[in-house]
Amino acid sequence: MSTKFSRVQLLNEFESAPDSTLFNQQTVAAVLNCSTQLLERNRWAGTGVPYIKIGRKVLYRKSEVLYFLQQQKVYRSTSEEGHFAR
Repeated sequence: MSTKFSRVQLLNEFESAPDSTLFNQQTVAAVLNCSTQLLERNRWAGTGVPYIKIGRKVLYRKSEVLYFLQQQKVYRSTSEEGHFAR
């Protein structure tokens, strides 16, 4: 039986855990504000947060999630992203 946690509960659990803690994709999706499907696509493509696979279970180390976030480019405007380039 799986327990469903709110996004706030998942974020609180992530924040209070040591950096070596392993988290499932639901928690990491909450932290990154994305879907679990995006995490799955990124794993298939070889991009995104490094992960550990134990059997069929996919886990992410907190320190790797934080490092991934720190490496993301910060945009000052939408034009920097190239969405409106002509």
